[in-house]
Formats: sequence, C-alpha cells, structure tokens
Amino acid sequence: MGVLCCLLGAFAEGQSAPTEPTATLNIHVRVVLLDVTVTDSHGNPVQGLKEGEFQVFDDGHPEELNAFKEHAVNSSAAVESTAGPAGVFTNSGMLHPPPVANVILIDTTTIDLTDQMYLYQQLMQFVQKLPAATPVAIYSRAGQMTLLLQGFTSDHALLKKAIRRAIPHVQQPEAQFATDVETLEQIADTLIQVPGRKNILWFNGGSKLFLQTDPNAAGSTVTSSPLAAAATEGAMAGAVGQPDLQYLYDLLEKERIALYPIDARGAVSDPSQGYMAQQEQMDQDAEATGGQARYDTNALAQAAAHIVSTDGDYYTLAYSPDDLRDNGKWRHIQVKLRDPGYRLSYRTGYFDQQWNHQPPGAQTGSLMAEDEAAPDINSEPIPLLAKIVEVSPAAVASAVHAGEMHAPQRGELSYVIDYEVPVSALAPQSVSQNDLGTFIVGAGAFAFDRNGDLIKREAQEVTLTADESEIRTKPNGRLSFTEPISLPKGQDYLYVVVWDATSGRMGTMNVSLDAKRSARE
Repeated sequence: MGVLCCLLGAFAEGQSAPTEPTATLNIHVRVVLLDVTVTDSHGNPVQGLKEGEFQVFDDGHPEELNAFKEHAVNSSAAVESTAGPAGVFTNSGMLHPPPVANVILIDTTTIDLTDQMYLYQQLMQFVQKLPAATPVAIYSRAGQMTLLLQGFTSDHALLKKAIRRAIPHVQQPEAQFATDVETLEQIADTLIQVPGRKNILWFNGGSKLFLQTDPNAAGSTVTSSPLAAAATEGAMAGAVGQPDLQYLYDLLEKERIALYPIDARGAVSDPSQGYMAQQEQMDQDAEATGGQARYDTNALAQAAAHIVSTDGDYYTLAYSPDDLRDNGKWRHIQVKLRDPGYRLSYRTGYFDQQWNHQPPGAQTGSLMAEDEAAPDINSEPIPLLAKIVEVSPAAVASAVHAGEMHAPQRGELSYVIDYEVPVSALAPQSVSQNDLGTFIVGAGAFAFDRNGDLIKREAQEVTLTADESEIRTKPNGRLSFTEPISLPKGQDYLYVVVWDATSGRMGTMNVSLDAKRSARE
C-alpha cells in the first residue's frame, strides 16, 4: 500500500498570480495491495480464478479493483550462494532474487532441547525432500539478534549446514527478553530488496507476538513509534497484554510478509489452557498477515513442505478507497468469492495514514508487475565481493606498530576484509575538470556470536577517485579497499554492509565464519 499525493494549482498557465493567497486542493489516494491465497477443502491452491469472482470490502464498503494478477508456481530458479572460494563471499544472488521468497525461522528462544532435537530431524527430512531448484533461506533466533545462517539457496548441503548451526542450542537466560517485534524488523530489513510476497515459516514453541486481526478491538493499544513498540513489548516479555504494534503492522504490510507459525512441540495429548491460548495466538498472527498456522501435528516436515509447494500460488488485488481520513484508525478488509466453498487468506486490514509517497500510477504498476518491470537502480543492492583473510600474529604486530590496526584483545584473532565494488554501482559526489570522479563509500562489519549478541563492530567511510572516462569505457571496473577486524575464537556471524554516501544505495550480506587459528603457524 502506498499514499499518493497530488497538489493541484488553482490557476491555468499564463494567468497572473492574485494578490490574495491561492487555494489548493490536496488529493490523497491510497493504493491498497492484497495478496490473497485461495485453497480448497484439502488445503490445495485454487488456480484460474478471474477478477470478477472476487469481491472486496473496505470498512464495509464495496471496492472496485483497479489491478489484478494471478501468481502460480510453475518453475523455480537456482539462486547463487553467498559463499564462493574459501574466504570469498558475495551478495550477487540478490541481483536475481528467488521467484518465491520462503524463509525458515528457527526460534530456539521458545523451543526446549527435546523439541529442538525432534525439529532437527524433521528439518533435515524437509531439506532432503525439497525439490531441486527450490530456494529457501534460514534464520535463527537464539537471543536479541536474529541471524541469517543461510541466504536463499537450493543447495541442500548448505541448508543442512545452517540447520546444524542452529540446533541444538541451550537457551540463554536473557533469551526470554527477545521480542518478536525486533525479530520481524530484523528479518524485514534483510528482505527489503527482495520483491514480491515473502513467506516466513516460523518454527516456535509458542507465539509472543500478540498480533490481532482487528487492532481496534477492546484492550488493544497501538502507536506509530517503532521505539515505543520495541520498548513496550520488551517490558511485557513473558507477561499478558497487548504491545504497541502499529509500526510492525505497517512494516509487514509494506514488505508483503506473511507469517506461517509452526508449533515445533508437535501434537500434545492433554494441552493446557496456556498451550491452547498460544496456538490461538498463532492463528491470529497468521490471519492478520495472510498466512496460515500449523500445530497439533508431529509431521513438521510435511507441513513445511506443503507450505513451500503451495504458497507461491496466490492472487494480487489492488484498489483505491475514496473515503480516506488520514486519522490513523484501523480499516478492516474483507474479501469474498462468489463461490463460498473456498478458504481465503489475506491481510485483514491497514492503518489509515500517509506513508510511502509515490507519483500517481507508478505505485500500482510497479507493485503489480514488479517481477517483469525494470527496478529503479537505486533500489537494487550494490554488488559486493568480500574476501576475509586471517592475519598472522607477526603481520598484526607490524600493522599495530605502524598504526594501521588496533591490537587484538586476548583470545581474539585478527582478520582483514578486502572489499570490491563495481564503480558502475556508485555515484560520484563530484567530477573535476580533468574528469576525475570522487566517490565516498562506507563499509561496516558487525560481528555476532551464536547467541545473537553483538561482540564487535567496525565501520569507516573512504574517499576514492577514479577516471570517469575510463569508467565509461570499462564498466566492469572495480574499486577496492580494506578494513581490519578482530574476532574472538569460535563461530561468529558477520553482517557486512557497504553504502554509497552520495546515492544512498547499499549492499549487504551475512557471513558465517569459524574464527580459529590456521594450521600454517
């Protein structure tokens, strides 16, 4: 959804301006975008429906569709892995994102060790039977930070390796304070450059999200402040209540994220009242975002396989309500089919407020045909190559003496990250008379341990020059620079980011690194 604003002048061209203030008319048009899945009584997707078979109601008012598109899974494409040769990593896979964005989230903050081991076996079975060229990504939440263990890939070996990194995991004392709001914000940030609908298969041991299909219901409180949302839920972790979630609703809507909660505890013969309340909340989380929940089943691999094989079949509907008030109130959406025998899943509403301003017409066209249309170059990631090289103790001592890097702390190993970015992806801040372009490029590396705790961060901005005429004749030319970082021994997870200070364009990737002394010394 977006808000399109148009300011109309009151006088035609050539007229002289009056001495009194002119009147203007502000027209606010919001494009409401809905991804709707339609399934039969057996849970299978229903294909071939036509636009005229759908009826949409916005706050009870019937709406006329101004765009309609059917999506069907008919083929998949292999996605490049982040890892290249030893120690070399790239984000080039994001230049060709997956046709269907399926994400596995392993939430060990809510799953005990016994259930984790069963989930491990089920996820391995799921990957083993995953059809060829079907990419998925794997995230893990063990604490405050949600880690991307494996970007989108159809390589079964890499997916299994990521699962082994996530499970088993002994719960940390502070894990109970990890908030679902922060988790979804972190995942959304990494998926922002992936177009279309994103499906999160969330394996957990009980939802703490508190989403509702109608946030205006009694007892609900919402605010547009993301800081308030995070702080409120953080304070309420483990308590009963409704956090301030308006920002999260907007984020999930804008990024077109659908939640598929899957209860990793499996079937329980005698569930408690609290257990059933958690499953009811999973239903609400799913229904609010257009997904579906799975619980009371030990066939976790089968449940995940069914979602991945069918969630790429859906319909996208767009309309523009003509009674917006910009009052921040929740507007309820209802979608019906003329044939009432099918089940529909879709986002159940939105907040009536202005955000995501776009020129009229561009929003609907880009969202409905985003997989065919050429995207804005600045919305694409900067193609990034990073080589991570361990530095020997002798070289570290020399670099420290020369003031080129900080001395590592006891138990740390020193590395150098060699960055390479194509000049064609950068915008010069200025160009001199002799055709020398000045580029300002930033780079940062953030290191987390397997509990999701931040253990190190390094960032810098560098000013580089390049011959613009040579760039035009050699568009594949690259700019290179380095950044040192010291890491404690063990499994570390790096979030690497490069940005163009002039255009704001960014390139990011997540890297799993085993920090251990090489055998060459």
